[in-house]
Amino acid sequence: MFRRRALRRRLALAGAASVSDDQLRKLATILDAGGGDCVPAGPNTQLQIAVTRFRFPELRELTELRRMPCCKERQCCNPYHWSRLCKPESPPPPYSLYAMDDIKSKEHEREKSKKTEDARRTDHERLDGDSLATDGEGRWTWTEEWCRLAYWELTQRVGRQFCVRVPAVDVFGGSALGSGQGGFCLDGLEQRSDAPQVEQVRKTRAKIGLGVTLSLESDGVWLYNRSQEPVFVSSPALDAAAAKALLVWRVAPGHCLCVFDPDCPPPALSLPHIGPVDSRSVRISFAKGWGPKYSRRDVTACPCWLEVLLAPNS
Repeated sequence: MFRRRALRRRLALAGAASVSDDQLRKLATILDAGGGDCVPAGPNTQLQIAVTRFRFPELRELTELRRMPCCKERQCCNPYHWSRLCKPESPPPPYSLYAMDDIKSKEHEREKSKKTEDARRTDHERLDGDSLATDGEGRWTWTEEWCRLAYWELTQRVGRQFCVRVPAVDVFGGSALGSGQGGFCLDGLEQRSDAPQVEQVRKTRAKIGLGVTLSLESDGVWLYNRSQEPVFVSSPALDAAAAKALLVWRVAPGHCLCVFDPDCPPPALSLPHIGPVDSRSVRISFAKGWGPKYSRRDVTACPCWLEVLLAPNS
């Protein structure tokens, strides 16, 4: 529990000496609770850095942070209203450092063999021109929504598609955990009668917690990881140079990543053993990674995952 006197001393040692009693009281409550309302810092940027280091001890400057959609105060010093940037140019191993030569050789081998049904249902595939998320529902007529969400457990889709019209949407595991911006509660989904009720699904679903926030912003679509577990993301827009590898990025708790930039959409791509790649589809797995360097080769082997289908260009 944060005592105000000890907290004031700690902030002063970090270079944030001028902290009002009201700010101190609010910050102590927030740090105890792990979240809360905005706390204006005014021009005291050192206070923002000092308090945010409670979450990210290695933080050096504010440029490493991005304000979350739930925050309404531009100079807020609530550390839980900030997310640390996950830089795509330096992905953490072993999930995303794929050997391109190894992938090319495997593609060559697969071209020689007969394509099986399992090989066709691989990551980022379009079956008969539709995404996996359609799951037999056919094509859509897009109206005002900027994306649609489909939640999967292994190879089974759970519930119906969720249309997103608000700028930011929370995807979370408990009905009381959303931020109030409009959310997709996974616990509220109606289970299919043939849904896989396996232990790994139950354990992973219990870890989703606050989940993720997906936000349509001026510079693209951003993913904010609000849970206590990492999430794993695959999007052709993340790394155009390595798109053929369909890299999977690990986004640590409290970090964020731009998963799609509408001003620089990825080029059309087709892989020999997969077929056309949906350039406007993003896959997000909760807690479990997948890919050539991981025990799960495909996203459909992940216990709990989300497919984000972005609206086509108007």
